[in-house]
Amino acid sequence: MPTPCRILNVALNESLSKMRSAILTGAGYEVVSALNILEVERACKKYRSFDLVIIGYALPKLEKRRTMTTVRKLCGATPILELYPHGTAPVDEEADEELPSADEPEPLLTKVKEILAKKGKKRQAAS
Repeated sequence: MPTPCRILNVALNESLSKMRSAILTGAGYEVVSALNILEVERACKKYRSFDLVIIGYALPKLEKRRTMTTVRKLCGATPILELYPHGTAPVDEEADEELPSADEPEPLLTKVKEILAKKGKKRQAAS
């Protein structure tokens, strides 16, 4: 049985983290959650890489930038999906993909599958 894709779920508060984690684990992904930059650093050092990093919409832009920089430094070219509130602009710096707020499971899962499929195609092309 193939190992599930591992996703780092970064959120501002625990309830948002748990909700997003439940959606992702329900879809068969392995989820590691982080609620602050220290937890992001610990997760990156422990796992070394993720198939995807999701940065939640409630994080302030400065904190999103710090998180993206940390992920790039410690986890390399891992794809980053930035969630952002409707009616605002994404940070648009290090993120590979953006999605307006994802309180709904379907748009989030659709975007995650799309990103992971792209990553899988790149991996196949490289081998």
